[in-house]
Amino acid sequence: MKNLNKLIVLLCIVAASGCTRQKEPVDYVDPFVGTSGNRWMLFPGPCMPFGMVKLSPDNTDDYRMDAGYEYKNNSVTGFSHVHEWKMNSFLTMPATGEIKILPGKKDDPPGTGYRSRINHDTEQASPGYYSVLLEDYGIKAELTATTRGGFQRYTFPKKVNGHILFDLQVPEEDRMKIIEASIKKVSDTEIEGYVRRIGGGRRPWNEYILHFVARFNRPFESMGGWQGIDILNETDEVRVTENSDIGAFLKFKLGKDPVVLIKTGISYVSTKQARLNMETEMDKYKWNFDAVHKNARDTWNNLLGKIKVEGRSETDKVKFYTNLYHSYSARTIYSDVNGK
Repeated sequence: MKNLNKLIVLLCIVAASGCTRQKEPVDYVDPFVGTSGNRWMLFPGPCMPFGMVKLSPDNTDDYRMDAGYEYKNNSVTGFSHVHEWKMNSFLTMPATGEIKILPGKKDDPPGTGYRSRINHDTEQASPGYYSVLLEDYGIKAELTATTRGGFQRYTFPKKVNGHILFDLQVPEEDRMKIIEASIKKVSDTEIEGYVRRIGGGRRPWNEYILHFVARFNRPFESMGGWQGIDILNETDEVRVTENSDIGAFLKFKLGKDPVVLIKTGISYVSTKQARLNMETEMDKYKWNFDAVHKNARDTWNNLLGKIKVEGRSETDKVKFYTNLYHSYSARTIYSDVNGK
């Protein structure tokens, strides 16, 4: 009888070990590697290989060579869409309570700004996915991406109304000036906008314009914004034609359904092209966040799996596949889905 019991236990152990999923190349990638004291092309957020959109948390105070995400900071200001060499886009941030239009200082959240504290224990990052709990708001933020679009899932506290900020004056790797910018309401589920920037200093350089479209899975109650220090509680457009702070906030009545989904598309050509990029890459997934995440993960796994690494050292595998991942995630495609 004892031998029979031992056999049963042994069979159970063998069966359990057989059900353990074997690690794939994508599982060895650690997007947090290189996110402290490094260039901001190394970021923990999701993107596709050579992705135009690199949707990732930011938390530095001002322009600097390692602008963007610094792992040693225990707060975030939000999630921006471009982490390219001395280029940025716009930042989104979900929040509750009083509307605040300034990000605030990294060592003083929540303070006077909309920045939120985070605990790195709640952060998760893998190719095609990032999530974190924004502690000051009780909001879980999840990110995934296509090549030219971002997909965000914000889970607010139940029975608490919230808002989502769109900030166009955000730090990047160099002193940049806004030449002109706009955010416009298209409908109660969609906004569009653009920001034109140029490098500052005595020798202006690198002028570029980024267009974007953002679509929501549910209507927002109202749109407000700010132009410089002027706050507009209800408006259909905010616009500046000089180097000035600019942004918008969308208010949501959440009730018992606390989830807000956002699809975004960008383009360096036009707003029409940004919408085309978003619809072409995301319409087939409808509002299925997990399906977009799976597509990103599978794409990365197929690419990284072209090189098979053998050996007993798990650490060496993490180093290899993470560096291979960085060689594709730190570069950018600029053309739209139709080649423009």
